[in-house]
Amino acid sequence: MAISLVNAADEVVNVPTKKVNEPGPAEAFTVKPGTSAFAGIKWTTCDKGDSSCGVGNTLRYNLEASTDGPVATLEGFPAAESSGITMKSLQIGTLQPSNQGVVAW
Repeated sequence: MAISLVNAADEVVNVPTKKVNEPGPAEAFTVKPGTSAFAGIKWTTCDKGDSSCGVGNTLRYNLEASTDGPVATLEGFPAAESSGITMKSLQIGTLQPSNQGVVAW
């Protein structure tokens, strides 16, 4: 699974990313059409003026590969034109068949 920060030019922004076993080890399961899978993400924010700060306006995800996929639907985030998402580092939790525990770590 891959999640990437993307800027207004639709370029992937380099952010140190680490996969973690949260909320627990990954489980093998099939995502059937019309159902969902869940994974939590955590990131450390930073100041846009810091040269090591990744700044973007959306996220891309891919559940099947380590490359970028479609744009994620973001709720409660700054308007895309403000490029207000900042990341110093990103952690990606394991894919789970339910949302139980996914946001608790």
